[in-house]
Amino acid sequence: MKHFWPHEYFRLDFDQIIEEGRRQEQIYPGNAGELSIVTAMHAFFSKDVLPAILNEDWVYDAADKFANDYAKDCFRNLHLGGQEIYLTQHKLLEIKEKVIDFLGHAKSAGFASLEGTTHITKASDFVGLLKFDEMNVNLQQRALELAKEAKDHEDLQVRVVLRGIGDCYEVVFTRIMFVVRRSLKVKPGQTQVKNDTKLLQPSDYIDWLANNTNAHHILNQVFVQQREFYRVARNVGNHHEGLGWVADKDKIILPDRNNTIRVHVDEFQQRFRFLVHFCDLGLRGILSAYSQREKGAVANELVKEYERTFPTSWVGGEEGEVTLYPTS
Repeated sequence: MKHFWPHEYFRLDFDQIIEEGRRQEQIYPGNAGELSIVTAMHAFFSKDVLPAILNEDWVYDAADKFANDYAKDCFRNLHLGGQEIYLTQHKLLEIKEKVIDFLGHAKSAGFASLEGTTHITKASDFVGLLKFDEMNVNLQQRALELAKEAKDHEDLQVRVVLRGIGDCYEVVFTRIMFVVRRSLKVKPGQTQVKNDTKLLQPSDYIDWLANNTNAHHILNQVFVQQREFYRVARNVGNHHEGLGWVADKDKIILPDRNNTIRVHVDEFQQRFRFLVHFCDLGLRGILSAYSQREKGAVANELVKEYERTFPTSWVGGEEGEVTLYPTS
């Protein structure tokens, strides 16, 4: 069995995030381009953030505060939010398997035409592939029951995603940006200011990115250019009106007093994944560089806390065992 130091362990999981972008493209052609976004974010952390933690004391101080004061908040968010997302996605896969099985039987009986169909946006859309009027009453009833189960779960899932956006944006994004902003400021030698020592609101970090990155920077592309989406999504998640889900048109409506946003459900979920990719890369990357420099008790404890965020049945990454740093 391989043995890894804590910084190597976090680095392996940091590198593994790229595979999630590749997987998303493989499971659905509409996700084309996601791998390039994830790869660009990975390169940004690898080239700008992690070396700054290792070589710049001011940035290392931010990583030290992150490791001691903020990382556990991120772990809790990862554990609770990840568990909820995992359970809803697992249930959705079960429903999709039922749909595939039903469509297979319906096609064999001559009640479904799948020619020319490469993708349906959501599982409940399978009804549109059926020759419903030609089916007997029992098959019709089974189809309607399966469609209702799918629709109910799809409604639940988009609301789970909305809550995930709000939690990631408010909690994890801000804590990672606490370190990222210093890493971006140190290279051009920008003056240190009082609020560099404070945890800011998401909008403050987005404003700073808007003023300090160009349109080609990956963080500008993902967050500054989509700032209204994340702002409104976070607000809607905490607002009494809540999200609007127009299932028959695959549209998400995010009501806002100044700029109500309407977005296709696929784009809605992809923007959530972009946020999650950033947070996953930031958490693991920062802790990898921090652990490599600290090489002590804090890094050892972070590994233990991190491992507790995953269920015992979790399988992922490279198999091995972590060897803790000596702290005598």
